Amino acid sequence: HKFATPCTAPVPGMSARRRQRAEEAEATPLAPEADDTLPAAAPPETSDAQRLSPAAAEHLFPERRPPTAFERLFAAVNGAVRPQPPKARHEIASSTLLQQLVCANSVLSALWAAGWICLFLWKASVWEPPLHVVILSPTLYIAWAVFEPIRLTLGCLGNLHERIELLGPFMFSTLAVAVIHVYFLTAQHYLGWITLQVEYPMSALLLCIYVAELAVGWPTARLFILKAEANFQLVSAGDLDER
Repeated sequence: HKFATPCTAPVPGMSARRRQRAEEAEATPLAPEADDTLPAAAPPETSDAQRLSPAAAEHLFPERRPPTAFERLFAAVNGAVRPQPPKARHEIASSTLLQQLVCANSVLSALWAAGWICLFLWKASVWEPPLHVVILSPTLYIAWAVFEPIRLTLGCLGNLHERIELLGPFMFSTLAVAVIHVYFLTAQHYLGWITLQVEYPMSALLLCIYVAELAVGWPTARLFILKAEANFQLVSAGDLDER
């Protein structure tokens, strides 16, 4: 047999050293010879990109280009604004940025209210306003002066106490007061009266604050809803465990 070991039986008159070598050779198994009947191993498969020429592979499998500066900026802003679901029931969902915007808005609103009424009285004494401007502009100013403190209170308390029923009206009232400032920014000139140069940055600054509050308040409101939903599911699961 081809795997049989050679006979290493001791021969009379063999020395002890040669007998030990013969026993070691008998105890060591011989490696099996290669079987020619077994099929040869298949060569490794090559991918389509390896079989194609470099030009064709580059056309079919282009390398991913690095992101542009605008794409990186958009990803950073989107990651900062997009709400992340709360990981625990005790995690704070209030927005620090929204609270800072509301505080800054309260200061700017007080300054704008005092500045606008002073400018309006001075302009009315110098340039006689049309009748529709005399009626419309003070009416919108009084409406803004009434709703602005209520709106800021809703935003402050709704954000601090994580109350979506307060933050929702804050968002809708922000749209309403923004329309009033668009009127003060553009409509008085088309209604036949004068708009001073200093009035443009005053109303434009408040409009920027309103837009920032909407941009931050919307994901904050979504986060409040996600947290309330998570709390409801945890409470429901706890009730089922007790039952």
